[in-house]
Amino acid sequence: MISAADRAEALLQVVTESLPRAEHRPGQIRMARRVAEAIAAGERLVVQAGTGTGKTLGYLVPVIASGLTTVVATYTKALQDQLAEVDLPLLQKVLNDRHLADPFSWAVLKGRNNYLCRQRLHEIETRGEELELEDASRGVRNEVRKLVNWSAETDSGEMSEVPFPVSDSAWRSVSVGSDVCPGKLKCAFGDTCYTELARDAARAANVVVVNFSLYGLDLEAEREFLPEHDVVVFDEVHELEDVISDTASVMLAGGSAANVAEAVRKVLPSKKVANALATSGRDLDTALTDRKDQRLSNPLPTDLDIILRGMKEQALLLADALASVADETPELLRAKSATKRLSDALHESLSTDSNRVAFVTGGDHPRLVSAPLSVARVLAPVWLSQTAILTSATIPRSLPDRLGLAIDAETRLDVESPFDYETNALLYLADDLPDPDAPGRNRALHARIRQLVQYSDGSALVLFTSRKAMREAVDELRGALDDIAVLSQDDMGKKALLDAFKTDIRSCLFATRSFFQGVDVPGDALRLVILDKVPFPMRTDPLLEARRELLGQQAFMQIDVPIAAATLAQAAGRLIRSATDHGVVAILDSRLVKRRYKNAVLEGVAHFRETSQLDDVKSFFRRR
Repeated sequence: MISAADRAEALLQVVTESLPRAEHRPGQIRMARRVAEAIAAGERLVVQAGTGTGKTLGYLVPVIASGLTTVVATYTKALQDQLAEVDLPLLQKVLNDRHLADPFSWAVLKGRNNYLCRQRLHEIETRGEELELEDASRGVRNEVRKLVNWSAETDSGEMSEVPFPVSDSAWRSVSVGSDVCPGKLKCAFGDTCYTELARDAARAANVVVVNFSLYGLDLEAEREFLPEHDVVVFDEVHELEDVISDTASVMLAGGSAANVAEAVRKVLPSKKVANALATSGRDLDTALTDRKDQRLSNPLPTDLDIILRGMKEQALLLADALASVADETPELLRAKSATKRLSDALHESLSTDSNRVAFVTGGDHPRLVSAPLSVARVLAPVWLSQTAILTSATIPRSLPDRLGLAIDAETRLDVESPFDYETNALLYLADDLPDPDAPGRNRALHARIRQLVQYSDGSALVLFTSRKAMREAVDELRGALDDIAVLSQDDMGKKALLDAFKTDIRSCLFATRSFFQGVDVPGDALRLVILDKVPFPMRTDPLLEARRELLGQQAFMQIDVPIAAATLAQAAGRLIRSATDHGVVAILDSRLVKRRYKNAVLEGVAHFRETSQLDDVKSFFRRR
């Protein structure tokens, strides 16, 4: 009988031979075989697959070969789109007809607020409710009417398929979140609900594509959203900890109370308690404003504790009053759902669980956040019940432990990139610039960026760890690079910006952390990636601050350095996207040359040739 690994390799060969430019990738074969073995054995496997490995097919082919129901959870929308628009249709076309005994199917599932709500559409059509929206401009109302008309044409009702521009305000008026939806059984449109139809399709599919957020919400809701599955694949897993931390967090603000009060006023004749709840919300805003960006004590400070306990009592009174209303209208169901969600959030915020950290965030609109100190407890059900494949181009050694997953040498696979970095790439570490906080830093930094960009003749992605630093560099260098255009992240939307960058191959693109990943610019349009400094996480992040305190002296090497290393590797990964790409990654932070953490921070780019000599950079580009 053919083994799972041999079966996966044979199918992978069929798929790769069908591609226009078929390549033999030993790393991809190793990955596919090991993933197939892990699935057959019901193991957990961590796969670090370097750029160019072809990791997507490396896990999809063995997943499909297994015949088991699988959820593929991704971080970026770009990867979701690639799976849905390229990889899965290709595999279906190539494999289903002759190579699989049982053809496979796939589906994409998103959160409820990504779909039109038929109940809201009905209310708008019958009562013109879009005209009652607060602050609704004529443009927003026109968009809502267009969405109502589009609902008669669409099969999916999915936001990404809307064929015209739609503002957030317009979309919010025709969709609902899970916090206010009463559910399929209590909704008059439950049988034709777009979200429920998407869930039905997911339940019938072999492979279901979701994002990390939906997977995290499914865990919080005790597996309410996703179909039962045997295997889960976490792609871009280096981002999983942050996303799961967000989905397991509870957020409260004055607006939370105001929204519930408004929903309740529509269905209860007495407004007294609802008005009191709204007043408590304003009191909460005032208390939070005084504590912006602060971590809070456990238990909460007395004044906050009193406000939240008062809100909890008011929410309970409203829940009792709503329960006594006989006529279950859509407005009543939404009010009940919103009130319950607020009660749950208040209960969680008042908890003194030692695994929770409370802090205030949100700038001009402060929010009280209660977040898990560790996500290991949240993810424990996954490791206990599912075969799990965790993969990314860069996976910090400490990440599985932080996720609560015990692995050893047998359950971790490192697959190197097939690209020739020794010949085609160079890592430049500036050892002569002032430290980031030293006087004269900006002038020296901008001068060095200018030198490097002139050596490469443009084609540069210049990345900054803060928007302020980016804007200062743009102001200084725009117009100072001869005829090399400087594009800024502030100029236009991300897609339009990348299109402009690819079109003018001598241009430079100045951007911040959102461009450290999900940017694919192969060829001569990108030959230089510059980082202004090592991308360490913020020292003032309240959640990381609490995690550092827990680890004590080990915190910097176990938290800050791995995060910086993964972020830096992702940014450097923008450079070499194909076998013929070439260029330089330049890190303009002299601390790297002086500090003991150098090798750990550079772990993800250790395959680059390294230099601190500007002449080496100049010579590299002259040879090309």
